[in-house]
Amino acid sequence: MSDNILAAKQALQLARQFRLAAVAVGDRVLAEWDAIPKNDRAQLQSLEVTLFNLATDLTTQAVGIALDDGKIALASLDSATESAKEALKHIVDAKAMIGIVTALIGLAATIPTGNALGMITAVKNLDDAVDAAQAPTASPPDHAS
Repeated sequence: MSDNILAAKQALQLARQFRLAAVAVGDRVLAEWDAIPKNDRAQLQSLEVTLFNLATDLTTQAVGIALDDGKIALASLDSATESAKEALKHIVDAKAMIGIVTALIGLAATIPTGNALGMITAVKNLDDAVDAAQAPTASPPDHAS
């Protein structure tokens, strides 16, 4: 099989990354249960299930998808999902978690299409969501002067 065709083993690895990210969401929601507003908690639980379902589907739907190595590499897909999964283990802000999980879902849904530009955009959206979630919050201006 050509290097730019997603093999079953590679699709399984991607699916595993998305599944582990879903687990990280669930673990974080349970760990921060009282700190997460009820509506955000419900949304995160729903997104967790969606991500689990996409991870399961990815194993069969993504096999044989051609990746245009000149535009998108399997390593960038893997790196983006790994980065998001690790971020989800530490982020407490529910809105930031929702942003990351939503971006993960966008990426997982794009992979089976084989649309390289869509995947590039989805990876960038995911990277941006992780970066935004990890950025220090701005301090209010000091008006005491």
